[in-house]
Amino acid sequence: MLGRRRRRLRRAAWTAVAIAAAAAAGGALLYRATRPDVRRPGEALPEITSRLSRGLPPDAPEPSFTDVTAAAGLGDFVAFRGARSSQLPEDMGSGAAWGDWDGDGDDDLFLVSAGGPLGVPDGELAPSLLYENRGDGGFRPAAGFPDTRIHGMAAAWGDYDGDGRLDLALSGFDTLRLYRNHGASLVRDPAFAAPPGFWAGVTWGDFDNDRDLDLYVCGYVRYAPDVAAGAGVTLQYGTAVPFTLNPASFEPERNLLYRNDGAAGFAEVAAELGVANPTGRSLGALWHDFDGDGWLDLYVANDISDNALYLNRRGRGFADAGLAAWVADYRGAMGLAAGDWNRDGDDDLFVTHWVAQENALFDSLAADARGAGGTAAAAGDGAAAGDEPPALRFTDVAAAHGLGQIALPMVGWGTAFADFDSDGWLDLAVANGSTFETADAPKRLVPQPPFLFWNQHGHHFHDLAPASPPLAEPIVGRGLAVADYDRDGDLDLLLVRLDGGARLLRNDVEQGHRLTLRLRSRTASGEALGRGDGATVIARAGGIVLRRTVTSASYLSQDSATVHLGLGAAAGVDALEVRWLGGAAQTFPALAGDAVWELAEGDPVPRRADEAAPADERARRAEFWAAHRAAMDALKVDGDVETAERLFRRALELDPDHEDARYYLANSLASQGRLDAALDQLDALRRSHPGSHRAHKQWGVLRARSATTAADLDAAEAALERALELNLEETGALLALAEIDLLRGRDREADRRLELVVRTHPRSVAGLFLRGYLAYARGAAAASRSLLAAARAARGEDRVPAGAAAEGEVRRRMHEEQTPLSEFWQAWDGETEPERAYAALRLRLAAGAPAAS
Repeated sequence: MLGRRRRRLRRAAWTAVAIAAAAAAGGALLYRATRPDVRRPGEALPEITSRLSRGLPPDAPEPSFTDVTAAAGLGDFVAFRGARSSQLPEDMGSGAAWGDWDGDGDDDLFLVSAGGPLGVPDGELAPSLLYENRGDGGFRPAAGFPDTRIHGMAAAWGDYDGDGRLDLALSGFDTLRLYRNHGASLVRDPAFAAPPGFWAGVTWGDFDNDRDLDLYVCGYVRYAPDVAAGAGVTLQYGTAVPFTLNPASFEPERNLLYRNDGAAGFAEVAAELGVANPTGRSLGALWHDFDGDGWLDLYVANDISDNALYLNRRGRGFADAGLAAWVADYRGAMGLAAGDWNRDGDDDLFVTHWVAQENALFDSLAADARGAGGTAAAAGDGAAAGDEPPALRFTDVAAAHGLGQIALPMVGWGTAFADFDSDGWLDLAVANGSTFETADAPKRLVPQPPFLFWNQHGHHFHDLAPASPPLAEPIVGRGLAVADYDRDGDLDLLLVRLDGGARLLRNDVEQGHRLTLRLRSRTASGEALGRGDGATVIARAGGIVLRRTVTSASYLSQDSATVHLGLGAAAGVDALEVRWLGGAAQTFPALAGDAVWELAEGDPVPRRADEAAPADERARRAEFWAAHRAAMDALKVDGDVETAERLFRRALELDPDHEDARYYLANSLASQGRLDAALDQLDALRRSHPGSHRAHKQWGVLRARSATTAADLDAAEAALERALELNLEETGALLALAEIDLLRGRDREADRRLELVVRTHPRSVAGLFLRGYLAYARGAAAASRSLLAAARAARGEDRVPAGAAAEGEVRRRMHEEQTPLSEFWQAWDGETEPERAYAALRLRLAAGAPAAS
């Protein structure tokens, strides 16, 4: 019976492939018929525009969007600098990620640059940029992100260390990096090691429900750069294309799943858990609980290979249900979006495709199965056992609802479900841009206009873009992400152009009532510091049910995590339920609309947090941020610690509990040699923020440096041990504890700790230098010389590089990084002969630690 069923599934799959091939062939004929329109950059398609315009229903909204890119301060961003050399990594484009990285309540923006042609020096590539939202409708480049020039692709915000601050994953050709948020700066995490590869989409999700975020990384192809190989061509729909632009010319790259093990770091487990997808050329992935069992599933968009739907088996592994669920789509898949477009109680899936393939709207049948007495989760488990067909199935309804034929001439990329007019129905935005070259010299890519599909109450999607001048203009679109950047209650649209920079379109469409929700989920520490990743909101308003899930994929991009509910004519919601990922469902009472509400997991009382604050409160917040930013500039740019101290004190008068302001005030005082005053500020910070790792660490370091008694060192050790408990991955506290061991003559314990420092940080100058001392002290001169040479290599030719911190964790210091013995390894001149290198340190350690009073 099982064999017959599998044969039926295989026959069904081949039938689906044949149908898709026929559709593609038909699409190719249509493409050839319209090919001149596609190939001429900037040329309109009047027959399509007029047909769509005539078909708009009378209740369709006026698509009023305003291009505010330059006015908002984003005009300087460049997505690609230089002339193409017809190589695949140059043309895949890049994305954008919205997230409140500085914690001030509005979404900031990270823009990834594809850099430029392969083979040029890094300094000639356009940089990826972090833009800080000023809160007044504009942005400014954030000084807290290092100059980064890569062949970039994707970015995604996620608080992977659970400290309440958003960290950043960044991918690209031969690039995969994590940047940890230190409050005032994003610093590359040196403990994260990634293999070389062509890395595309990155997405955060807690697949094992342990309350920390795991990272899935899409591998595209195993590309071999060869600038001279452009003479070889392949034919794609009758067009000669350099084989270096054809993904079929290259073997697929495997995907990666980095399981977050907290203090132990990340473990790569994709193959072990069954999601490596080694035969797929993956561009994007979406974490989403499709079967409703409380565990995040994973859908992977593959180019010219089957898409995969991996159902989560309670964190122990995944089963590919793509074929059984009818979503193993063999087309050129790029962008992904999930949402309940027809309000039937389950989340559906939209996929963008390459030219002549139509886009797909996979309507979930899970709600139908539940209505018939089944449950998607139970049926999914049954399918794994081979007993019953799974209830989790989808059917492609794109053609029937206006999303199919219109996409045939287009190459679709980034996409998002969003209720742009707040009528309670999810609309759909799609970025388009061809992969075919123009006849120009140098060759460019053919631009295409994006889509803005208005959802006519679940019946049909109508493209409004031709009626909106900023959207009607053809571009070489790639990334797309939505957010309410100006906090006026509606969702705005950000497009990334490979033929330019970013395009920020402010939403000026007439709106219904709406509700904005900021979710605060519990992290592994138990504090409500998360953004509600993976949570589902179900609201009842005026007799209708609205469903939203905190998730994002798009193409190389990430939408805001803030939940937007369009209410239409309803003035508020009658009841609201939040199904927290990995936690219980929680109900909240009626909430007024046209407001921003903050909901914390486990807290039954919603908190109103909208921008309709009293004028004096808005003025106070504005003054706080003006003082704080000026203080940071004084500290970091000018090195003026006295001015920084004054401005941080003013900021704390306006917000006494602000962690960053108090921490950097303490550093300003320490830089002036006022250690007692600095310790007092850090003590206050430890009381107000007991989970602040850096407060305990810095207090311990300063106490150790100023210790006059054994009791002082005991207190320093206790503070540093607490810092280590809070964050076992950060090695600064471990290094300071090792140096206290050295001061107290505990060489064996010091060596154990330093070995851990170097294992985590192989290029730790301090760790290598001090391990070399211990080797020298026990008479192992050869080992000492080897460690000194390694420390010298880690430091580089610049013996004391300006702006390098003790552990290599920041490139620009907010203050002079100090540990109990930092003066010795910081002053080291690179000498590799132990007798001379350690002369001063030997004398200091011979004096011993302070004695008991």
